[in-house]
Amino acid sequence: MRLTIAFILFSCLSFGQEKLIVFYNESGEKIDKQEFIENKDYVKNLDLYFKNDTIQIALLVTRGKFGQLDKNTFEHLKLYLTELTDKQIDSTQNIVINYLTALPKKNKNTSSKSAWNVFHRDYTKKLHKIANINQFWINSTECDNLEYNHSKKINWIVDKDNLFTKLFFPYKVRYGNYILIKPDGKYYYYLGEHSKYQIWENAEKYFK
Repeated sequence: MRLTIAFILFSCLSFGQEKLIVFYNESGEKIDKQEFIENKDYVKNLDLYFKNDTIQIALLVTRGKFGQLDKNTFEHLKLYLTELTDKQIDSTQNIVINYLTALPKKNKNTSSKSAWNVFHRDYTKKLHKIANINQFWINSTECDNLEYNHSKKINWIVDKDNLFTKLFFPYKVRYGNYILIKPDGKYYYYLGEHSKYQIWENAEKYFK
């Protein structure tokens, strides 16, 4: 059985006794609770939780994925990026997207800024030395924590049509994702928490 119904994502799920709990693996196949627990691996997957009025869902989602955009979809994506940023994308350029998710939500009790190392000055500097890259900072339409994520020095651009959600990120995860896209439309994305070192390493491998 494959998961075909959309459920509402929520971050803290208390499994109540009154609702059926159903577990699924990365392929959307139904598994038992023990297999779900045994297959959880934060390096390889994320465990996400959903609910509706009658059922609770626990789902494993693969963090890293390779894929291929068809020609029309890739052209649409490049035009969309140009529309958002006024940056022309050369057909020979690789694309790197740093995508900020809506979670965690804004903490009104702090004025501190994120210490995430992708905001360090050397991140983009080294990235551009790896290959011919056009890099973009894109944020979810539901993001309310841009100030915490250095909006004064990072030119965050809102994904106003939710195109990245539709193409790559159907599930809400914490912190952010990144995407590497080659000039032929082949891509690799990684979901959730990551570092600049991880992006550098994967970019060097993927764009070589």
